[in-house]
Amino acid sequence: EGGQYQPSTCEARSRTAVIIPHRNRETHLGHLLYYLHPFLQRQQLQYGIYVVHQAGNSTFNRAKLLNVGVKEALKDEEWDCLFLHDVDLIPENDHNLYTCDPWNPKHVSIAMNKFGYSLPYPQYFGGVSALTPDQYMKINGFPNEYWGWGGEDDDIATR
Repeated sequence: EGGQYQPSTCEARSRTAVIIPHRNRETHLGHLLYYLHPFLQRQQLQYGIYVVHQAGNSTFNRAKLLNVGVKEALKDEEWDCLFLHDVDLIPENDHNLYTCDPWNPKHVSIAMNKFGYSLPYPQYFGGVSALTPDQYMKINGFPNEYWGWGGEDDDIATR
């Protein structure tokens, strides 16, 4: 209900917030949410889904939307894990766990059909990534100056 879920028959494996930056992609958003809810429930996670919408027609700023989403999510709950999730990527395999590595940020979308189930370049960190709140704070979030698609992922990958 309201983008939040907690298993009723067991203790949740993890508390995961999924942050989705969005603008003018309603069809993609509908498909993602349709598949993501049962996917996360099968993993027995407590989760919250935060869709952060950019209004207007100015250039898209994914980084700023992710920063806003993380800030809002952390007001609601002490999440174990933050999943930063593009609206057009749907997980295909239940073995792709939506949990964090406590020691290192994790790139989750390591194989995408639009790239022939490989990565466009070895350091690619875009699409879907997972960080603990502490890891996110240590890198001071995303740089807000990246307008348009790309750049912000590479920036945090190097940090």
